[in-house]
Amino acid sequence: MVSVPASCARLVPKQSRRRKRTGAVLVLTAFFMVVALALLAFSVDMGYLMTLRSELKRSTDAAALAGAGTLVDGGQVAEHCALEYFARNAIGNRDVTGEEDWQDDLPNLLAAQDLELAVQMGHWDPAAKVFSQCDVLPSAMRVSAAYRDAPLFFGNFMRAQHSVYEDGQWRTEWVPIDLAAESIARYQPRDIVLVLDFSASMNDDSELRRIYEYGEAQRAIVEANLLQIYQELGSPVYGNMQFEPQYISSTDTNYIKAQLGLTYVPYPYPGGSWNEYIDYVKSYYSTYLQRAGYQKKYGYLTLVNYWLERRPVNHDTPSLWAVSAQPVTAVKDATGVFMQYIGEVDTDDRVALVVYNSPTQTAKVEHSLTDNFQMIGDTVDQRQAGHYDQYTNIGAGIEYARNELLSNGRPGAFKMIVLMTDGQANRPSGYAEDYVRQRTQLVADEHWPIVTISLGNAADTSLMQEVADTTGGVHFNVPGGEAVTNYEAQLLTVFRQIADHRPLVLVK
Repeated sequence: MVSVPASCARLVPKQSRRRKRTGAVLVLTAFFMVVALALLAFSVDMGYLMTLRSELKRSTDAAALAGAGTLVDGGQVAEHCALEYFARNAIGNRDVTGEEDWQDDLPNLLAAQDLELAVQMGHWDPAAKVFSQCDVLPSAMRVSAAYRDAPLFFGNFMRAQHSVYEDGQWRTEWVPIDLAAESIARYQPRDIVLVLDFSASMNDDSELRRIYEYGEAQRAIVEANLLQIYQELGSPVYGNMQFEPQYISSTDTNYIKAQLGLTYVPYPYPGGSWNEYIDYVKSYYSTYLQRAGYQKKYGYLTLVNYWLERRPVNHDTPSLWAVSAQPVTAVKDATGVFMQYIGEVDTDDRVALVVYNSPTQTAKVEHSLTDNFQMIGDTVDQRQAGHYDQYTNIGAGIEYARNELLSNGRPGAFKMIVLMTDGQANRPSGYAEDYVRQRTQLVADEHWPIVTISLGNAADTSLMQEVADTTGGVHFNVPGGEAVTNYEAQLLTVFRQIADHRPLVLVK
């Protein structure tokens, strides 16, 4: 019998245990590899589903915003635009934009891709957070989409099963994975302050001065406009005056008054007098009248011109608001249409009216922010050039508009100022332009844009451009160049662009 050393005997069981442990590790390694692969498959498919869901929401967001942005062009245009932008934002491998003439058959192409899409127009109630479908002046668009039976890289690993009873027997089916998304976009409500120039120069295109300034070719236009204004005043009869002025060489006021049959005729308005009118016509200081060839010529033509040039203020000649003096009439007409433009879509907009022309030579808030657009238009229509005074305090107009937005503007509204002028800032006296810049910077600090409109050759276009640039707004220049220029078409284009600049916001 061979004896084995004790140290060697101890080595045998240790080697046996090592072989047993090596086998256990291999089993565990194989098990964990299966688990790891399963987790990897789960992660890949879960990540892919999250990507598809994100792409689907991106597509509905884009479609809702694009559709809402074209609601003003009509329901069919808005719906087609929503479908187009949905298609342009491909989801997974379902892209229809590679098809020929894909834009002409969007509903069918999208349906063939198992993409269910619903486009609805209506209104969004921000308080109740509820969308209501409506085709009358819609202001919001809802786009709902479903991606049916989303594909997976690892087949049915993530799918659940359910039992279905059919044809008298039960069978098991995999439950498809469907993804859905919904987006609602609406026009963001706007608080707009309309700041208008009603200084005395707003009737200059109807005065005889334009004959000298723009040339003899304007004589017939100006004289015809003065006749129109006379007729709009009711073709009044004073003494034995005629519309076509008659020349009287005398400088004796009483003699001239007697010749015109005005000695016992009351002067028709609170401001001015027959003596002042006669002095105006016969004086060498009536520069534009003289240069137009009407010095010492008395008649309704020069009388109307006297009212426009020397007595335009409402408390002097209150009837002038009702006549077709230019360019103030073009501004009135364009503002009225602007109010109609804003009301084309129910966007919960509000408008305030400020005129930088007041008895204090500053500005005046005619109406605080309101949705009564007809009232705004009526007030503008009842104002005349130089309505309260003859000066131009643009800085005060900006300041009053800023205060109105600060005091009455809604927290969630898009705030903006629309500023129009036909001339140069001349109040406060001595630093009028600097005052404009100071008030403009305060608006810029609030991050509110000022859209500026300069009207006619006399407008300070460089200052208006500076105001717009400082606040991130836009400047529109409507040039003059001839008497009684037809500004209206150009102004309507400008106001159309402003009205259509409706900011959009996703509410869901």
